[in-house]
Amino acid sequence: MPTARALRPLLLFVAMIPFTAALAQAPVAKVQPVTDDYYGTQVTDPYRWMESGKDPDWMPWLQAQAKHTQGAFAAMPGRAALLADVAARSGELTTVGQAEQAGGRVFHEIRAAGEQDTKLMVREADGRTRVLLDPSTLKNADGDQVIDRWSASPTGRHVLVALSKRGTEHSTLRVLEVDGGAFLPVAIPHAWMMGWTHDGEAFSYLKFLGEPGTPTYFVGNEPRLHRLDGTSEDTVLAVRGQGGISAKAEQFLPVIFDPASRTALAMVRDGRSEVAIYRADADRAMAGQATWTPVAGFDDVVVDFSLDGDRLYLISKKQASGGQVLQMSATAPDLATARAVALPGKPVIESILAVRDGLLVRTVDGPASGLWRVGGDGKAQQVALPFDGQVTALQGWAQSPDVLVAMTGWFTPATIYRLDLRDGQLKDLALVPRPPFDTTSYEAKRSQVAVRDGTQVPYTLVMKRGATLDATTPVLLEAYGSYGYAALPRFNARLLAFLDRGGVYALANVRGGGEFGRDWHYAGKAATKATTWRDAIDVAQRLVADQIGSSTSITLIGTSAGGVMLGGAINERPDLFAGAIANVGFMNPVRYVSEQNYADIEEWGGPITDASTFRTMYDLDPYQHIRAGQAYPPTLVVSGLNDPRAATFHSAKYAARLAAAQDGRVPVLLRLDFGAGHGMGSSRSQLDEVWTDIYAFTLAQAGRTDFASPAK
Repeated sequence: MPTARALRPLLLFVAMIPFTAALAQAPVAKVQPVTDDYYGTQVTDPYRWMESGKDPDWMPWLQAQAKHTQGAFAAMPGRAALLADVAARSGELTTVGQAEQAGGRVFHEIRAAGEQDTKLMVREADGRTRVLLDPSTLKNADGDQVIDRWSASPTGRHVLVALSKRGTEHSTLRVLEVDGGAFLPVAIPHAWMMGWTHDGEAFSYLKFLGEPGTPTYFVGNEPRLHRLDGTSEDTVLAVRGQGGISAKAEQFLPVIFDPASRTALAMVRDGRSEVAIYRADADRAMAGQATWTPVAGFDDVVVDFSLDGDRLYLISKKQASGGQVLQMSATAPDLATARAVALPGKPVIESILAVRDGLLVRTVDGPASGLWRVGGDGKAQQVALPFDGQVTALQGWAQSPDVLVAMTGWFTPATIYRLDLRDGQLKDLALVPRPPFDTTSYEAKRSQVAVRDGTQVPYTLVMKRGATLDATTPVLLEAYGSYGYAALPRFNARLLAFLDRGGVYALANVRGGGEFGRDWHYAGKAATKATTWRDAIDVAQRLVADQIGSSTSITLIGTSAGGVMLGGAINERPDLFAGAIANVGFMNPVRYVSEQNYADIEEWGGPITDASTFRTMYDLDPYQHIRAGQAYPPTLVVSGLNDPRAATFHSAKYAARLAAAQDGRVPVLLRLDFGAGHGMGSSRSQLDEVWTDIYAFTLAQAGRTDFASPAK
């Protein structure tokens, strides 16, 4: 029997929904147990049937779940007004995405105010700006087309564009001729990781050969070269087991060229932050005759690199948790004799970019980014940034006199600056107008907590300036803690509507992330993964102790790989949270073998090859640790049917098992968007809807009975 404490979030939620009977009629998934033997351990899976996507009950059950959840949110008082506010915030804003400069032009993605999707734009040297590609004009029988990624050629004459059906990320490569705006007669389906050769007359790409949506998709992928003149068939640039290359069939093997160097680099990538790197003469590689020689193996812990002529720079974290920059010859690389490039204070190094007479280095500096310029003499000088925030990208050619710097902050939308390397000054390119609303009435406060093992874990509170916080404050607490990713400030216009209603957004920089280097990452990875969700628990407990929300007003959210954090936290401390949100989450790691993205598994301790690797992955699997009879907090599970990164079955199985464990007594809402994927490629309205539901759910769990209007 659930305790009164456990029932309170349920009663608050149900009180908002006039059709209580409908909750009792939530669709129940059929149970067809399958038992596996993992090296002597028996594991039963009641919902294995959901993994194939071909069971006749699969789609009807998903549709019924979606209808049920939609009805629950539609009945919430104030949800429509909240959506209108969220949509107004996102719709008023013109946003800029990726930006590149080439051939005297600036290429950039823009989503104009009021529009649904981004367009590819070009600003000419004389300042004229025009639309280069509007994907809304490319609708076809496959559905809405969106831009997944793109790359301008070094000459600025062409742009390589990856297009896909909304949400799928199953990209087809097309080439735009910039002057005329027309596509060249080339379309390469199921391709990724593309880049131009030094002269802009050919491009490399990674071709996927398996069946989309299945574990075969990435297996045996091939790096190829396509010439714009179409004079020959595409050239295979590297082959596993030949020419010196050592790579598994499921690992990615892209080959890249650089306009400033005659060296080609082949990389071996998987779920790790680090890569293995090989080099070859660029001309021989383009002819398919390369002899690849090793530069660095996975044991060298190289996480980034950059080329300029015969200079090759690497970031290695082998002997420095925060990373060190190493310089060597690109034609005769030797890690043993590489010169270390020193930075004052030994900050965490995120990425590098070779520039004229030196190097730019992006670092993590506490709650924000830092940017350093290292000259040819090895001396480092910090670049003054316009505000405390995150440097999200650096782009430029090694011989260019300037570089594009992309930045964002808690209250500053993405902005593109040009860094003049001659005087070190940053200039806003003004690619988009300033926000039409004031953000000075909001603030972010940074703090930290000593977690159970004594480690200081930082967190940030984002709220209305001067807000009075107490135990009833609705708090949306987020943590990620995976892949060594550093969670830094990033602007979200939709969040302002939640803050206006008295909500607080809290971001915990838990271990498993990269905020403090490789050691921080590895302290919450694979066998140590429990540290990630326990850090999140300890941050939540500090908030409760400080009366910044309470166990009846804090909702925990985990997105993508953060689903493991979310599931682990509520399995261990279900009493601590008023609500939980698994947002396109990775919820059933043990069953990675059933999905397209199975190659991306080393982060979690796999692949499963023996009793030890099984135990590592099983111990962090949220789905397998749901306990029957446990009173879990009301849970919102968000997914898209086209998700190529965390297959829909992760969310579906998790929602079904969580609901069954409580016999339907506590709401488990499975929110499905049948036209979305992992979030990439979603339209503005799709994102407005999903974030409105996330904010509405959080406010509801805190006992807010009507959130139509901002808090007084």
